[in-house]
Amino acid sequence: MLPYLRPLCMMLCGFSGRMHRRPQNGGFCGTVVGMKGYLITLLVLLLALAGISLYSRFYGDGSLFPGLPHATAAAVETAASVPSTSAAPEPTPSATPDDAQFSDTDSLLLCANKKHKLPDGYVPSDLTNVTVNGTVTSYTLRREAAEAMTKMFAGAAQDGVQLVLTSAYRSYEYQYQLYNDYVAQYGSATADTISSRPGYSDHQTGLAADITSSTYSALNQGFAQDSGGIWLAAHAHEYGFIMRYPQGKQDITGYAFEPWHFRYIGVDNASALYAAGDNETFEEYYSVEGGDYAS
Repeated sequence: MLPYLRPLCMMLCGFSGRMHRRPQNGGFCGTVVGMKGYLITLLVLLLALAGISLYSRFYGDGSLFPGLPHATAAAVETAASVPSTSAAPEPTPSATPDDAQFSDTDSLLLCANKKHKLPDGYVPSDLTNVTVNGTVTSYTLRREAAEAMTKMFAGAAQDGVQLVLTSAYRSYEYQYQLYNDYVAQYGSATADTISSRPGYSDHQTGLAADITSSTYSALNQGFAQDSGGIWLAAHAHEYGFIMRYPQGKQDITGYAFEPWHFRYIGVDNASALYAAGDNETFEEYYSVEGGDYAS
């Protein structure tokens, strides 16, 4: 029984006890009084039981008093159906490189393609000689790229592959002459698929190089099947280099497949791009506009 009903019951029991006592003088009057006492006690007890029943019905499940701890199923359903007024959390934006990195000449992500021309007269300020096996005695790259290439050639040699550097940094003037030679030989439409116009060359960044091997010296797509091409495709990213013009991506990069052309972007960047999937391009990974020249 609920604690605050206990005093009521005790009071009723005491009242009943007093009504049941026989008068000391006895007689008919005492008997009548005793009978009335029993009836009154019985009536009071019935009223008390009715009150307890009503309490259990209405207070026990909280249907009339929503502040009570026990809620009805209907109340739970009603609460669940009320839409939350709290605002949905904003999605966390994915990290993207600062666009300035693609035009900053000090950045390893400096972009040179058919939609992004290098600054007029640009010459990297930290060009240094690359001390690796090459077809000529002197090639230059930006310092960090040169150091990374030295390590890459050493790593390939440990795996039994002898890489050969065939081209590295090219000045605007050199690219001008090279491109016009291709135009004279193949026409401008074909020249644009195999060489860059001056000012748009990846080589002018000082971060790009053409690489062959001691077993395959030609700059053609057959190098992809050579031991040198296979090794570079699998390991160049470990040294910070990416294959700049993968197979089947000419519409994106603007150039035909060149399994010999590698570009330095740093170990972390190259590893992330390599992990993005086979033949992922610089343009795709960094959402940089590519494709053909605007005109």
